Amino acid sequence: MSDLAIRTDQQLQVPAAGQPGTAALAQWAQAADAAYRLAETLCSTQFAPAAYKGKPQEATAAILAGAEVGLSPLASLRAFDNIQGTPAPKALTLRAIAQGLGHEVRIDESTPVIAVVSGRRKGDADWQTSTWTIERAQQMGLTSKTQWKQQPAAMLVARATAEVCRWIASDAIMGMPYTAEEIRDQGVTAAPGRPAPRIVSAADFLPAEAEPAAIGSAAEPLDPQDGEPDAPLTAAEILDEITDAATQERLDEIKAVCLDHGIRDPQVTTAWRTRSEQLAAA
Repeated sequence: MSDLAIRTDQQLQVPAAGQPGTAALAQWAQAADAAYRLAETLCSTQFAPAAYKGKPQEATAAILAGAEVGLSPLASLRAFDNIQGTPAPKALTLRAIAQGLGHEVRIDESTPVIAVVSGRRKGDADWQTSTWTIERAQQMGLTSKTQWKQQPAAMLVARATAEVCRWIASDAIMGMPYTAEEIRDQGVTAAPGRPAPRIVSAADFLPAEAEPAAIGSAAEPLDPQDGEPDAPLTAAEILDEITDAATQERLDEIKAVCLDHGIRDPQVTTAWRTRSEQLAAA
């Protein structure tokens, strides 16, 4: 039996609501570990979508996100796009989740200038309708983007579909507030000369094979000069480096050092995420 066949036998048991917090957390950690080991195998095969090949951490996040809504690991990789390391559901994914639970979603009209999508919750008599026109997209500055120029009808349907699914099945898609199409639109709308906002996820700091170091453990210097290494940096000093970081590139350098040396103290990851958000909003 192949290694792939063995690993796909693992069950990803996502904690059910209502369990004690510590028990649910322990089960989630077990599921995350199983998902990561499975992702390592899948990402080295032809089964993995191109966006996840060689990226087991991002694939792990997608597998866990899919497991929470009942998708298999391979289905999860197809259902979520990998955007800056964050798994984002496609509009089609939200529709599939809603319909899988018995809710109804239908496309009433679709042209390059208008999309009308209706939906109703299982057991409800009234339909909720979302109408997206090309004028509405223009007002939001979307139509200048490549995907809108190439596939305006598909993009209008995606926007209307996501809106309807949030209205009728918000409980089913909780934690997935934006679709891949919407996130791409947001990323491209960054002001000229500025990088698109970075989306931070748990995949950024998933454990690697090395044993994590404690808070007081040392890492190699971030900026060795003239070939002479400086004194190792402690995690406390790395916190100062994160606070002083002026660009996302600098933050990524700091993160690389932390990952290489197993420094994943909650104070460090929280500070890194906070500073990243500050830079994106600046």
